[in-house]
Amino acid sequence: MLHSALQDLRFAARSLFKRPGFTLVAVLSLALGIGANTTIFTMVNSVFLNPLPVAEPGRLAVVYTEDQTNAAAGLTQISHPNYEDYRDENEVFDGLAAWGFPIPTAMLAAKEPEQVFTEIVSGNYFEVMGIEPALGRFLTPAEDNAEGGSPVVVMSHRLWSRRFGEDPSVLGRAISLNGITYDVVGVAPERFQGVNALFSPDLWAPMAMYRQVLPAQFHTWFEDRRALFLNVGGRLKPGVEIEEAQAQMKTIATALEREYPEPNKGRTVRLRPLAEATIFPGFRDALIRGGALLMAIVGLVLLIACFNVANLLLAKASGRRKEIAVRLSLGAGPGKLVRQLLSESLLLGLLGGVAGLVLAFWGKDLIWSMRPPFLAQNLVDLTIDTRVLLFTLGVSVLTSLVFGLVPAIQSAKQGVVEALKDEARTAGRSRGALLFRNGLVVAQVALSIVSLVAGGLFLRSLGSANEIDPGFETEKLVVLMVNPGQAGYDQPQAEEFYDRVLRELHDSPEVASASWATNLPLFGGFQRSVFLEGQPDDQAGVLVMTNGVDAGYLDTVGTSLLSGRDFSLADRAGSVAVAIVNEKMAENFWPGSDPIGKRFRFYGDEFFHEVVGVARTGKYVTLGENPTPMAFYPRRQSFADAMVLHVRTGGDPAQALAASRQVLREIDPRVPATNTWTIAELIGQSLWAPKLAAILLATLGGLALALASVGLYGVMAYSVTQRNHEIGLRMALGAAQGDVVVMVLKQAMVLVGLGTAFGLLLSLGVGSLVATILFGSARDPLTFIAVPLTLVLVALVASLIPALRASRVDPLAALRHQ
Repeated sequence: MLHSALQDLRFAARSLFKRPGFTLVAVLSLALGIGANTTIFTMVNSVFLNPLPVAEPGRLAVVYTEDQTNAAAGLTQISHPNYEDYRDENEVFDGLAAWGFPIPTAMLAAKEPEQVFTEIVSGNYFEVMGIEPALGRFLTPAEDNAEGGSPVVVMSHRLWSRRFGEDPSVLGRAISLNGITYDVVGVAPERFQGVNALFSPDLWAPMAMYRQVLPAQFHTWFEDRRALFLNVGGRLKPGVEIEEAQAQMKTIATALEREYPEPNKGRTVRLRPLAEATIFPGFRDALIRGGALLMAIVGLVLLIACFNVANLLLAKASGRRKEIAVRLSLGAGPGKLVRQLLSESLLLGLLGGVAGLVLAFWGKDLIWSMRPPFLAQNLVDLTIDTRVLLFTLGVSVLTSLVFGLVPAIQSAKQGVVEALKDEARTAGRSRGALLFRNGLVVAQVALSIVSLVAGGLFLRSLGSANEIDPGFETEKLVVLMVNPGQAGYDQPQAEEFYDRVLRELHDSPEVASASWATNLPLFGGFQRSVFLEGQPDDQAGVLVMTNGVDAGYLDTVGTSLLSGRDFSLADRAGSVAVAIVNEKMAENFWPGSDPIGKRFRFYGDEFFHEVVGVARTGKYVTLGENPTPMAFYPRRQSFADAMVLHVRTGGDPAQALAASRQVLREIDPRVPATNTWTIAELIGQSLWAPKLAAILLATLGGLALALASVGLYGVMAYSVTQRNHEIGLRMALGAAQGDVVVMVLKQAMVLVGLGTAFGLLLSLGVGSLVATILFGSARDPLTFIAVPLTLVLVALVASLIPALRASRVDPLAALRHQ
């Protein structure tokens, strides 16, 4: 059997080598389709399918908060006090660990200072995950006992390799984080880059060091039962299923709600396997939809490529009728003949797979070069691993069957005598063969319509996103993240630093105005629970986004104040607590009445904020978000040792950015000014994922159009060849060249029309599936009109060459060769 298979492959190789033009076109078509599939699967594999390198991952589960009062927020994280109770009172986990999110910190080692991302974790984090260090040791539970008493870190393998050249002497080395000296006690294994599948930390520090790692505004959260900011997960005890664990954890949550009714009112827990929790639930669904759409579109592109190669094989089989008939007459059975022909298809598929893999290596690097610079170092790597290689092999083999089976069977079924008489033309024009080939063209057109519509919708969506008014200045604004706390400033020093920066920027000719805020535009902010004055304390508050801002902030960023007043320098510690709310918050909390003078408090505060102004609602997390309630409070009434400097200019934003950096350096070069951007750059980074999706889908749509056009051209060229005698007869009877051109184009346009109709119907369904991740309409009229028109135009061009060739047929020559 093996010997026979090898003979078939050798014969297939000789056959393909004899026809280099056919082989090149077929392999190139397959390489484009398989390469696109491998590239997108590499992304999906890295984000969703790549298993965490932990012990017995099936026994690891993550615990989320489910808040009935804020159901729209979905599953959220756990507060630190609740985590401690869940950890100590449950009987279903062998260990329950907690971890935060990677926080930018300033690291100073032997070289220049740089920004790294540090994640605080409980002392049992690595033990619960069940991994072994590549070097040294991990953190221990004892290092969580004394607040601020364990200045040690575990380093990621990536940082160890990049910054320290994998030098083993890094163990015990002192590094400075935010001005505090830490000892490196271990290095994580290469494959373990944290639990988050998208973004990895550089360092892990004990949770006891939270005051030294986190900005000052986070410090009170560790004692606040309502502050949901910790990820919590554990290892289930042997024999305990996740449903049983969830039932007991819900019982503990109910007890906590009774014991602490104000912070825990309406809150329970929900468990998920760790494999499903590597992407936060709020983003997972959107990413899954986007990934599924990309995989579906590249699947359509591959199908179009398969149909092209199938048509090529059918045309090739017509020219090999005598050869096949001779082999049949010499005793080769149909089964053996099919096997030999499928060997050619398999070889084509494998060659296409190898070429596609080369394209995928190039494509994944090109795609990942587009990621935002702020996140570039810590975003997940796109790796072509064993799973990707097996996927490519499987696709190559399956593709071989898809495009090779029908032509092989059709070739083996032909009659010997008929073939020896060279009646290829009659066979080529048989009703079944024509229907099959025409059906392939219709399918190609339909699938290319779907691909083009998907790409068009996302391109139009990106255009719509760029036209959205975010509610702030989009051209003459620059932002700089500044953290005096990382230089060791205490509160009085930091506040004096903030004021001095504004004074000196005021004298700069490049600066029109400047102000401070805790939030970066389009990067969200902290949510806090709001209680209205007169509302019972045991009622759970509604979460709203917050932003601590300086006087003049709204004017600097270009957000309109609709009523009331702005903050002033008099709104400082010791004065009446005030707030400015946006329109959406005013509408939600005080519908139909003037919010000015109304009072509310944040959970944990003993005092109320008086509303002194109403600002226009803007975009705070994404450009496509629904209107979100926002409360602004004076930064002078709530200290933060990390702020964002907003600078508006009347001239070139790049010059204003340079001037702002210079001012900060002159005041104190120790204070890091990281992640400095013009507002255009920041908006561009916020649109990175939609932009990437639009580019990918548009590219795939163009590829599908090109392949479908090549397929249409091939079918029409073959049809003209097969109809030479008929065309010659028509012309001999008086048909003009123009009549022949119209006849051929009409045949092509009928196929294109049918494919377009089917494709548009399918596209409506695709639009419905992706409507929630588009900025614009999933029924965009321009897309649904422009795509068919474009395809028809390209199809006309592709059909015109065979049509013109048909019009130049010599009637006498065509009739003589009948």
